[in-house]
Amino acid sequence: MMPKILKLLAGFIIAMMSVTTANAADTREIGDSFSGDGIDVVSINAGVGSVELIAGGGDEITVLVSVEPDDGWFGGPDREDLEKITLKSASKKGKLSLGLDFPDGLDEDDIEEHWEIEIPARLQAKVRIGVGRIRIEGVAGGVNAHAGVGEVRIDVPSGDVRAHASVGNVRVKSATKSAGNIEMDADVGNVSLKMNGKNYQAERGWGPGASLELEGSGTDEFDVSADVGNAQLTISSG
Repeated sequence: MMPKILKLLAGFIIAMMSVTTANAADTREIGDSFSGDGIDVVSINAGVGSVELIAGGGDEITVLVSVEPDDGWFGGPDREDLEKITLKSASKKGKLSLGLDFPDGLDEDDIEEHWEIEIPARLQAKVRIGVGRIRIEGVAGGVNAHAGVGEVRIDVPSGDVRAHASVGNVRVKSATKSAGNIEMDADVGNVSLKMNGKNYQAERGWGPGASLELEGSGTDEFDVSADVGNAQLTISSG
């Protein structure tokens, strides 16, 4: 009896692997590049997946998005659906806005979108994702990042930082030599601030959260928070 069960189980696993492999092949890459001339802010709006944004040495903005079905097992969008997804862009008053345009009948929640963006270090980055991970590195023009459900990680040399997760952890590192006001908050979770080797104590009320406010004389301000999750900020000016 047992060998028969094992054979059935093995057959099921192989079938699932075949479906997963087939779906893995249904991945499409969409890329484009833009001149940074006249641009001050780059804004990315993503649904489900990840956004990785780094600072480059030139003045060009490059974008590569990999899209694939989100289900991973049964049904869902096919290759034909993926081919209909396009990259949309709009430039107005120094702001370049980027996102994906989905055809009628295709739910963006059924698609995973993985962004890789390189921008000039001088620009400000604004990134929003519904579900997934945000990672931003090297940007000196300021960062504004929000994740609905997921994780936010930021590592920058300088600039204002506003980072928030509704559900998930937020970790920010900055090498600024001009730290200004700092606000940190976690409704349900912990708050951690370390600045130039010194740990600062967060305030805890009666509830499960914590908060911290610190006044600074510098120009770079920080607002790091999570509704449910931990908020961490490390400033090391070297």
